[in-house]
Amino acid sequence: MKDIIERIQNWYKLNCNGDWEHSYGYSISTLDNPGWSIAIDLAETPLEALSYKRDYQNVEKEHDWFSIEALDNSLKIYCGPDNLRQAFEIFFNEIIPGYADKDFHYELFLPLIGEEVEIWTPAKARLVDEGSVEIIEIQAIDFGKIKVRDINTIDFCQYSLEKLQLPFKVGDVVTVDIEEVYDGVVLVARDVLMTFCK
Repeated sequence: MKDIIERIQNWYKLNCNGDWEHSYGYSISTLDNPGWSIAIDLAETPLEALSYKRDYQNVEKEHDWFSIEALDNSLKIYCGPDNLRQAFEIFFNEIIPGYADKDFHYELFLPLIGEEVEIWTPAKARLVDEGSVEIIEIQAIDFGKIKVRDINTIDFCQYSLEKLQLPFKVGDVVTVDIEEVYDGVVLVARDVLMTFCK
């Protein structure tokens, strides 16, 4: 099972698109009773319309507790000092798979192979878990929609793009990462985890 820190990082990266990270993200702080306070921004994610509330208090142990509630496009989590992992596991193992909007689509960029510079072409994907997506649509390779790191490296044309290989197909479940391109940050496909038969 993935480390909880890796899962926190993956959810953050999954939603970074050049705009989202400028307004949204996570905040984690401590409480004086003692415990933890976590806010996870849900705006512009598959959980934007989340309606969720869950509370727990161990009657035999005062500091074994949590309160989780979706409010104002944010998931508010308060928990005891030893419940931080448990709270995040509820988010990753229960909330994401059980409540994510199946119609929400991520803009994903897929690498093209066969050129000296890195080139990415757009696709659409839907959430699988906090660090992977399923490719549901691959757009026709179009010179006007590709991404590169530096536009000064573009010394090819539409015709040469069409000869490049695309190592992904619709139905592939892929891990994702973020890349800095000439006009900001984009979400890119990395490795195929599995392929769903269509």
